[in-house]
Amino acid sequence: MDKNKKTVKKTDKKREKIRRKALEDNSNLITSRNRNRLAFGFGVILLLLFALVFRMGYWQIYKSDELKVMAADMQKVDTEIAPVRGAIYDSRMNTLAETVTEYELYAYTQYIYKDESISADDKAKRILRLAHITGKDVAEVKALLEGEENLVLLGEGLTRQQVEAAENEFAGDVVVKTRAARYYPNGAFAAQVLGGVNKDNVGRSGLEYEYNSTLAGIKGRTVRTTDNNGDTLSNSKTRYYKAQDGYGIVTTIDSVIQHFVEDALVTGMDKTGADAITCIVMNPKTGDILAMATTPEYDPNESDEPSDPKDKAKFKLMTDKEKTEYLSNMWKITAVSDVYEPGSTFKLIAAAAALDSGSANEKSRYKCTGAIKVGGYYLHCLHTHGNQSLKEAVGNSCNPALAKVALDMGADTFYNYIDLFGFNDLTGVDLPGEGLSIVKDPATMSDVDLATTGYGQGIAITPLQVLCAVNSMGNGGVLMKPKIVDRIVDKDGKTVEEVPDTEVRQVISEETAAQMCDIMEYYVSDAGGTTAYIPGYRVGGKTGTANRVANKKYSEETNTSFVAMAPMDDPLISMICIVYNPKKIQYGAYTAGPIVKEITEKSLEYLGVERKLTKEEKKEAQKNTVEVPDVTGMDSKDAIRNIKLYNLKYSVIPDDHSNQSFVVIDQYPKAGTRVEKDSVVYIYSE
Repeated sequence: MDKNKKTVKKTDKKREKIRRKALEDNSNLITSRNRNRLAFGFGVILLLLFALVFRMGYWQIYKSDELKVMAADMQKVDTEIAPVRGAIYDSRMNTLAETVTEYELYAYTQYIYKDESISADDKAKRILRLAHITGKDVAEVKALLEGEENLVLLGEGLTRQQVEAAENEFAGDVVVKTRAARYYPNGAFAAQVLGGVNKDNVGRSGLEYEYNSTLAGIKGRTVRTTDNNGDTLSNSKTRYYKAQDGYGIVTTIDSVIQHFVEDALVTGMDKTGADAITCIVMNPKTGDILAMATTPEYDPNESDEPSDPKDKAKFKLMTDKEKTEYLSNMWKITAVSDVYEPGSTFKLIAAAAALDSGSANEKSRYKCTGAIKVGGYYLHCLHTHGNQSLKEAVGNSCNPALAKVALDMGADTFYNYIDLFGFNDLTGVDLPGEGLSIVKDPATMSDVDLATTGYGQGIAITPLQVLCAVNSMGNGGVLMKPKIVDRIVDKDGKTVEEVPDTEVRQVISEETAAQMCDIMEYYVSDAGGTTAYIPGYRVGGKTGTANRVANKKYSEETNTSFVAMAPMDDPLISMICIVYNPKKIQYGAYTAGPIVKEITEKSLEYLGVERKLTKEEKKEAQKNTVEVPDVTGMDSKDAIRNIKLYNLKYSVIPDDHSNQSFVVIDQYPKAGTRVEKDSVVYIYSE
């Protein structure tokens, strides 16, 4: 039994050995299933290899050019070179706007203030010193240094002297950066006309905006190839494209006359209590704008806020929307942008149209009983003038008479002349934001509309349109296009382009123009405009007073104005002055009249127009005048003392000397000229 068991076990072991060997032999056999797996795997490998080869060929052959460009772009450093913005000059090449280098001061707070080794006393001293250098408040400097930022801007728009003081004291703890900035050496002088630029030196208002492409120039570039560390590659070439500086523009503005205007407007604001005053002075024969100003003014060097301290305080409390509206209104050129009802100054247009069309002449008579009935309405006059000629009617500023003048002409004729005088068109002046007039359609207007237009109500036009129309009367009936830029110059002052005088059209005949000059002179010398009369000079003009429109109704508030020209035998200057909402006194003769007189008298003296005084006028003039001393060539401090000894005032042009003395190179009025006491003597520096 035991023997049999041993035999069975031995047999089982042999069978197991044979089975295992058979399994090992079968594992080395390639079955059809294994063969398929191997084929699939090999196919995948071939496909991936083919895709890789294709991809490499795609990038290295098909996309090679594009890759070269991309590689070059990655290695190329393209740096812009900013051009210098062109200057703006007055008609005598005095600089009104220029580009200067400004300095920004930064500080590393971790070294200059936050370092624990610095004592509290030293920190306080450093704050005081930095506040003194930058002109900031101590609290503001302290807040900046205690802030989270490591590198903080302590001051911008600084001078070289300021940043040098900081560098000398704090060395590497401060950093100085420079930038090109626009600078207006005369501050608020001609602010609205000049306009301003934004932080990128792009014009945003006034001439800066209108001539931005001329002034801005063309940017340059420096292109170089670098490695990943920014170092220029040894085998590369640096390409340099020089920046083209902007051209300068020479304006028609005469700085002396502009000063006359601005000084007179300041006085006028005080005497009238007006909301604002606008004035334009032109050469009626060329269309040149000699001066243009509106009060209140602002300083274009700080054009993001008003100049007046009271207005500045109110401005800071405004919302962002209110601030934007305020600034837009502050920057605009009122004389060009805003329309208003001209009132009685428009009677000159009605009279000229009537004379030229033949519907009226020197023998025409107009009866004023205090009112005229038109279309069931009574149109009133301030006085009862009785029977009068057209010349007398304009001199009396008679509403019924000029209403009758308009009715006699008829709507078609009158509005044809309104169109000829340019009131339906833009003047085309080279300033931004010119306003559109509001003129009724003669086909649909009533007789009342026609009559009121005859004395300047029911029509809304710009101050510049009015003055250009009146200018034609002093220019033989020819309407001129207004301009404020005379020529474009390069950085050396050489003329690149001239802006020619442009005749628009013949509006009225020379004979009619001469008649209108006579009427205008009569108004100032013998009628309602005597507040602008100047002994020895032939001055002509016309006043206007019109109620302001509020909520589509006429209010009690008024706009008063005076349009003038001189000398009437050979006009050299013309002007319009509009006083908006005067509160202390009323009527154009008393609000705008004294302003016009002051500007006209000083301008004619400056232009060298000889006075022709009567004996009585000469005696009177001697009592109230002094002879201007000769201060040309003197040190400015001596010149000022000398001027004051003669009971005269002074003004420095340009006003950018910060109390430093200089040599007076010119003066106005010239030595020996007799002027009224307390008059201003303008002294010029280099």
